[in-house]
Amino acid sequence: MTEPTPARPDRWAILCDFDGTAVMEDIGDRVAIRFAGHDLWRRECDAYLAGAFSFSALLGRIFEPITASAEEIAAFARQVAVLRPGFERFVAAARDAGRPFIVCSAGLDVYIGPVLERLAPELREYLKLRSNHATCSPEGMKISFHAGFEGCGRCGFCKGAVARALQAEGYRVVLCGDGTADRCAAAAADLVFARGKLVRYCGAERIPCIPFETFDEVLARFPPG
Repeated sequence: MTEPTPARPDRWAILCDFDGTAVMEDIGDRVAIRFAGHDLWRRECDAYLAGAFSFSALLGRIFEPITASAEEIAAFARQVAVLRPGFERFVAAARDAGRPFIVCSAGLDVYIGPVLERLAPELREYLKLRSNHATCSPEGMKISFHAGFEGCGRCGFCKGAVARALQAEGYRVVLCGDGTADRCAAAAADLVFARGKLVRYCGAERIPCIPFETFDEVLARFPPG
């Protein structure tokens, strides 16, 4: 059995959530509301919050009724998405330092990829996207969960498993996140920058975190090295 590579103090990798983190709001929710209807989205989200089913099941319930084309969804995402201030500078700093930068999302590539295309080409090429995959058709959307990172078994795509895989390669992991799908990664990461609901979760679970609103704040407090 191969032993994990010991992490060097200055060898960082970055996991960055997309919805509500890399961008200012949850674009997945906006897509579900726009193309499947607010009433369905609200009903399924309320049922999830009441504990009726897992987060991965919620994704299926809000996205699978969508019959719009990938082009329609991409155009809508480009129209409504606003990158969080400092995001492009944060990616550029990671590239200059040779730090892996992974946009890691339990959302769908069909809307995330088109938004990330607005980055400078050399930055878009540098960062990696790991998310769930959507296949669009007039009969409804099919979701394929990212294989190999099932982890907790609740998220469909567990970011905690991604964090642990990077740590096994010898990296110390920084997480930037804001919500439910970031909890497993927050528990696994070496350093957490949090906003929104993730700040409250980290407080309740006694996970140290640094609150932030812009990526310039993250850069200002990023560890040296």
